[in-house]
Amino acid sequence: MRCIFCGYNDSKVVDSRYLKDSSIRRRRECLRCGKRFTTYETVESNPMVVTNVDNMREPFKREKLEDSIKYAVYCTDVDNVDEIVSKIENRLFALQKQEISTKDIVKEALEILLEYSTMACLVYYTQHTDCDSFDGIRRFINR
Repeated sequence: MRCIFCGYNDSKVVDSRYLKDSSIRRRRECLRCGKRFTTYETVESNPMVVTNVDNMREPFKREKLEDSIKYAVYCTDVDNVDEIVSKIENRLFALQKQEISTKDIVKEALEILLEYSTMACLVYYTQHTDCDSFDGIRRFINR
């Protein structure tokens, strides 16, 4: 890694920390001038494309998933939304598909939400499925 102070092409890693957003923060020290600087590394992934119910395609957006999870847990005691979203996102990446459907997202989100709160899971289910009656909700609860 090139030093930002003197331009020397070699540095050593003094400290590494993993961040919540799956990136790595590294403190580096230049081997020539001895000054320290910070770099952030993220894994470049192939962008997933989401196909919705109308067969419209758009890039996967973590923010949209995060907003829907925040809505689902709003009236519960669940406060670790970022952790939940990361777990869902990791499961989606583990599918190793370039194109995923909203049904895939809903399925993974429901499984993860069920670990945290039954109420949040139910709210998410009613928001993201075509349950048009109490019978659909009852079938979901009884499954």
